[in-house]
Amino acid sequence: MTSHYMDRRQFLKISLATSLLGISELTFSQNVKKSNSIFVAPQTAHPFIVVFLRGGADGLSILSPLNDENFTAARPPEMRFSIDSSGGKVELPQTTLYWHPEAAPLASLFTQKKLIAWPALGILDETRSHFEAQEIMERGVSFLNLLPDDLGWMARQIIGKDQFQKNSVPLFAGNNNSPRSMQGAHRAIAVRDIQNGIALPNGIRGFNAVSALCNADPNSVSAPWMRDHFSNLDFINQTLTRGATKPMPYESSGITPYPNNDPGIGLRSIARLIDANVGLQYAWVDQSGWDTHENQPGRLNGQVKNLSTSLAAFAGDMEIKKLPYTLVVMTEFGRRLRSNRSNGTDHGHGSLGLILGSNIPGGKVMGQWPGLNTEALDRGVDLAVTTDYQKFLNQAFSYQKA
Repeated sequence: MTSHYMDRRQFLKISLATSLLGISELTFSQNVKKSNSIFVAPQTAHPFIVVFLRGGADGLSILSPLNDENFTAARPPEMRFSIDSSGGKVELPQTTLYWHPEAAPLASLFTQKKLIAWPALGILDETRSHFEAQEIMERGVSFLNLLPDDLGWMARQIIGKDQFQKNSVPLFAGNNNSPRSMQGAHRAIAVRDIQNGIALPNGIRGFNAVSALCNADPNSVSAPWMRDHFSNLDFINQTLTRGATKPMPYESSGITPYPNNDPGIGLRSIARLIDANVGLQYAWVDQSGWDTHENQPGRLNGQVKNLSTSLAAFAGDMEIKKLPYTLVVMTEFGRRLRSNRSNGTDHGHGSLGLILGSNIPGGKVMGQWPGLNTEALDRGVDLAVTTDYQKFLNQAFSYQKA
């Protein structure tokens, strides 16, 4: 008589196989639905700079639709500024956007056709996690599934390419730490402030000791990285001193001085390297502090002021010196349309991007304004993303000219 019962081992085998098949089908379905676009930048004709507003900047407060009844209903008067105090306005077919009072320098750049505003910008992924959203944008992908490599998108542009001379600085971050966008590139240098040069670890004696170790074991994995890194640090110092005992302080050639805070300090460092012609290709500067869950109006005053003044200083500096560049401003996501009970806003979706540069056809708004009606909002609560950040970056690169 044949038994119709399976023993425990057979049951586990079949259950496991069925589970794996289900997971495989689910994963395949998700991957088809979420095809992972990889950002690949074209060859740079001049330095490309990212100013990253880390923490999720509220684009609706930098460029506000003050006449939109949905906006005024969602945010009480203390969470808005008045039209009379605005730094300027931007006319769209569907609405009018007003610059934050502390963004008057940006409004001026816009009026002078030196800046492009791009509202409703962001990532396609629906995550509201700082870590995930920042990782997506810095790795140059659409989603975190099926990552192509371990590289950041800036590092990906120079890995394996031999057009960079030994004494050159293709990647530089005006931060205390290297951003994920430069992950995997040993030619990347991160120094927030180079006003007084770069302090080598343990001075010249430390530099000579590390150099000796590299020469003693040239086949070690770390030797090429350490040799290049210390060589580039020394190269920057020699470039900055130019025969003097120590670097002279660097100041903007424009009418606006660099603020002594972020992102002004990092942009000043980048401007100095561009002026020194060290072969800079990509640069990155963070401005943290945009995670405004509470007391947003007061906190944004300082944030927007520092950002606007820093960008105006950099733009004026480069223009006077006739140095070509392209600069974009991005953030990982925006904030909720409706404010919370702490006079702040929680994590949202769409935000705002800016493009400046020596070849920018400024004075216009790009992208599509989705509106703030409930049916137009993402998940019914957030400004929708109508432009993926990769398209935004590609558009910025298209303005580069030799």
